[in-house]
Amino acid sequence: MSASVPIQDSVVQISPSTWCLGCTVQCDRVAEPDDTCTAAWRDGEDWYTLRPVSEQPAPSEKSPVATPADSHEVSLIHTGGTLSAVWAIGNNAICKVHHWSPDTTSESETIKFVQKMAPQVPIPKVITSWVDGERSFLVLKRVPGITLRDAWGTMSASQQDSILNEVVHCCEILASITSERLQDVSGGPVLEPYLAHSGKDSLEPLNVCESKEYFFRVDLHPNPEIKERFHLYHPDLGPGNILIYDQRLAAIIDWESAGFYPHFWISTKPSVSRGLDFCPPIPGIDETEWRKRLRMKLQDRGYPRFAEWFMEWRKSKSR
Repeated sequence: MSASVPIQDSVVQISPSTWCLGCTVQCDRVAEPDDTCTAAWRDGEDWYTLRPVSEQPAPSEKSPVATPADSHEVSLIHTGGTLSAVWAIGNNAICKVHHWSPDTTSESETIKFVQKMAPQVPIPKVITSWVDGERSFLVLKRVPGITLRDAWGTMSASQQDSILNEVVHCCEILASITSERLQDVSGGPVLEPYLAHSGKDSLEPLNVCESKEYFFRVDLHPNPEIKERFHLYHPDLGPGNILIYDQRLAAIIDWESAGFYPHFWISTKPSVSRGLDFCPPIPGIDETEWRKRLRMKLQDRGYPRFAEWFMEWRKSKSR
């Protein structure tokens, strides 16, 4: 799919029960799946199926009968500027569309890696994924629940502590999986703008020696210790990426930026990232409460915090 097509038009409806996901995959609501579909899942009394777009003439992106999908069945539920969008497909699946480049590890690969290496960590199940031109498509099983942001104000103090402990336990499970390099799960760049060079979204893989040189500043003291191993970490543990069901952790979502990071980053990231605040703010609650408590709990578990050092280091990277 061409980047000239707005990201929010990546999914279009071409009939009451048929949608095009990009240019190459067709989604149908049917009574029963058949052998021609590449993926299928039940939704109530019906099924949704995916198959390659028919060889018969199909509506083009400019066809007057192809309209942006935004109905009660397939609806746009989130946009991330011009680079990403998310649709709900019925009640049991979502479709995530992202800008894609060849050096980027797909979220589906990262999820599959985490499911294999850390099956205790609750994450959505991948139904299928594919690349269509300059965009990646990921269809996931929808996880029942609401975001931590929406649940937080209804929870008791003990329930909040329980969720915090569950998330930190997941961090510890992930951190026990290590690598010799700072990299994503496939050995490519990590999608972490906070650590990247100024103006870039990702940081190229670094070995231990390269990392020590990259993070060291002679005018800053103390510099964080760069250890011999890097730790698997989800650096975007904001309240919108944590799903709660029945006051328990149901899933951690949005794994695009997960990878192997320095030990110090596990506690430092929630110290410095406003992206982990409650957004929108919850009336009567400090918008930084979640990330402060997350950072403190991670520090208690032995992950050092270098927030002040990081802010000065980051200034030097932008010069």
